[in-house]
Amino acid sequence: MTLEKRSSLRITTSVLFALILRELQGRFGARRFGAFWVFFEPAAQIALYMMVFSFRNISVRSGIDFPLFLVSGMVPFFLMRNIALQSMSAVDANKALFAYRQIKPLDTIIARAVIAIIISISVYLIFMFLLGFIFGYKVSMVDPLRWAAVLAIGVVFSFALGLLLCMIVDVFPDSKVFIRLLFFPVYILSGVLFPIWVLPADALNLLLWNPFVHIIDELRLATFPYYPDHVDVTIVYPFKVSVFLLLISLGLYRIRRFKLVAS
Repeated sequence: MTLEKRSSLRITTSVLFALILRELQGRFGARRFGAFWVFFEPAAQIALYMMVFSFRNISVRSGIDFPLFLVSGMVPFFLMRNIALQSMSAVDANKALFAYRQIKPLDTIIARAVIAIIISISVYLIFMFLLGFIFGYKVSMVDPLRWAAVLAIGVVFSFALGLLLCMIVDVFPDSKVFIRLLFFPVYILSGVLFPIWVLPADALNLLLWNPFVHIIDELRLATFPYYPDHVDVTIVYPFKVSVFLLLISLGLYRIRRFKLVAS
């Protein structure tokens, strides 16, 4: 009997598939109604903001329904936030698995990113279906290819950010709580809850340093037919930041990959 020698690609694929199944089981099978809680956070926040803004009679713009405006910003931001935060704690949560030499720290981070993508896309499609077929909103997408390209840049940016945060948390474990709290003001200042054109020019110029602002606004530009194109919003800026951050993060990972397993 001879054992078949597998290639490195097949080994990596098998490892990622096993890690993804493990993450899915842990996410949905660890507690009752696990799938419900995945959808509850965005649903509760969207419902809350819809009530607040409807009581104050605040609208976004003619031709853009406010619930669709919220979903188009919230769900992608939750995706990027979850990739970053889940990647930050991926290595620490899978320490026991590194006894198998086929499993690398980067594999656990990639697996968590894939799970976040699958869950967020499912949430987005379910919300759009409910808003379109049950509540009667006009659901459409002007440029699906542009939307997918912008979301891909957002995923790469958040993955690179999560990998960098993983290195930081490994050196400074107590910083994990502070990083999680830091994402709340980032959430508020990323144009998720409000259109950026309502801001004064000075405030907007400061916010445009935040790559999330460009990503969220570009996603909405690819979604709504009457969404205004702001002259200073561009996908080139978050693309450059994503590439730079990914190179830095991968470089740090290569330097510290053995310490991540040993620590």
